[in-house]
Order: sequence, then structure tokens, then C-alpha cells
Amino acid sequence: MTVLSEMFLFGVLALSWDIVGGQTGYPSFGNMAFFGIGAYVTAILVTDAALGFPLAIVGAAVVVVVFALINGLIVLRLRGHYFAIATLGILLATQQVSRNLAITGGASGKILLDVPPGIVFYYFFLGVLVAEIAVVYYLSQTRFGFVLNAIRDDEQKATAMGFNTTYYKTAAWVLAALFTGLAGGAYGLFNTFIDPQTAYNGAWNVELIAMALMGGTGTVAGPVIGAFGLHTVIEIVETAFVGWQLVLLGIAVIVTVIGYPDGVVGSLREYASEMDYYEYGGMAAAEASDEPEVTADE
Repeated sequence: MTVLSEMFLFGVLALSWDIVGGQTGYPSFGNMAFFGIGAYVTAILVTDAALGFPLAIVGAAVVVVVFALINGLIVLRLRGHYFAIATLGILLATQQVSRNLAITGGASGKILLDVPPGIVFYYFFLGVLVAEIAVVYYLSQTRFGFVLNAIRDDEQKATAMGFNTTYYKTAAWVLAALFTGLAGGAYGLFNTFIDPQTAYNGAWNVELIAMALMGGTGTVAGPVIGAFGLHTVIEIVETAFVGWQLVLLGIAVIVTVIGYPDGVVGSLREYASEMDYYEYGGMAAAEASDEPEVTADE
């Protein structure tokens, strides 16, 4: 049950990253900031304000959305590696603030004892993942998804076409933050302990990007498939090759990016497209060869 819960969790995180990094073309290194804020706000509301899990999660979601809206209006003015570095700065800054505040427990963190049973988090993570898949799929079929892809392909052209790119980028950023914050809020209680290292996990920050890349960015299924597959591999590696997890993860990412730059889903789409071409192209060629030749004498 724990492994499945974590798979659903990483599915949420990878797909959330892809909303901005894959669909919009703004690769972020700061998504774990939203995860950590969600975790801490939920923990504080549960332990200090004595709120129940549902209300605490809602409160955390509100805080994360407001935080994302404020910093999004600033960092989304940047592009490329400048944007990536700025988002990493947000992650490091929020981690340091959490480490220095008394209400968060400082570097020692907070122990959470009165938490719901594990089965609650299993269904919560599953429910959030299903909801996110539905939302992202729906948006990908609408004007919203079209504009995000237009921004990714050529933002200047999208602006010239009359689209308010700042609005769409900010909306995507906030949406990604919302789902990431929900996942973080639940994870703090699921783990029964939260500290700056756990909340703003640097290894996870790399893993969720790797999951999206390996599954296929800019797609709905790709990040989720990548999350399930890579998390399974990580679980095996942690058991068989203790201490080599990040090394093997790095090798896997390098091999994927070089050999399958479009990820699993992208490669499958390309293969299916080639098969269709050969099938229908071959049929067209056969039909053409069956037609009688028309000569000048006729």
C-alpha cells in the first residue's frame, strides 16, 4: 500500500511539473517549494490550530496558490535558464525560511502523531492523480492547452497572435502549484514527520523531472507512466544497490534523453505513425500498381 501511495504521489508531482515544463516550455527547478509549503502549512494547521485533515489541506492549498500567484508574476517574466535558476532560488529560499522559523520546528522539524490511517492517503493520492489527469487532459483539448503549446513553440508568435501569454503562463504555474501543494500537504501527515530536508527534497526535485522526461513531456500519460516506471526502478535499486540510486538515476536519464528524446510516449507515437505510414502507404502503392497502364495509343 505504501509503495502504491508513493507511485500515485510521484505521478501527481511529475504531471504537475509537466504542466509548466512540458506543456508550456518553462522548465522549473522549484516545484518542490510548493510541495514543502503545502506540507508545512498542513502540519501547522493540524498540530497548532487543531484542524482536521480536510480543512488543513484546503488551507494549505489556498496558501500555496497565493504564494505561486505572487512569485509567478515575477519569475515568469524570465525565460530559459534564467527562469530555471530563479525557480531554484525560490526553492532554496523557502527551505531556508522554513529552517529558521520556530513555528515550523526549525531544523528539527515537526513530528505528526495524530494522523489518519494509511488507507486514507492511498485514496487521497489516487484521487488527486485522477483529478489532475482529467483536468490536464480536458485543458489540452481546449484553447487553454493550445495557447500553452503555442507559448512553448514560439512565445513571441503567440503574443503576436493576440494571446495574453502572461495570463496563460501564470494560470499554468498556479495550477501546477495547486496539485503539488495538495500532494505535499498530504505527504507530511502520511510520513508523520516533516523537516526542511524532507519537505524540500532535492533528490525528489531531480526525480520528478526525470520521470516527466522519461515518460514523455508535453503529454498527459507520459509523466504518469514515467513516474510509475522510474519509481519502481528506484525501489529496486534502493534495495539491491544501496547508495547508488542517484548515480543509476543519472545514467538512466542520460540514456533516455540521448536514445529516446521524446520519452516513452513520444517514441510510441512515432512508431505508431511509422506503422500507419507503411500500412496505408503500402496499400496506396499496391492499388496504384493494380491500375492498368494508359498508353498514348489508347
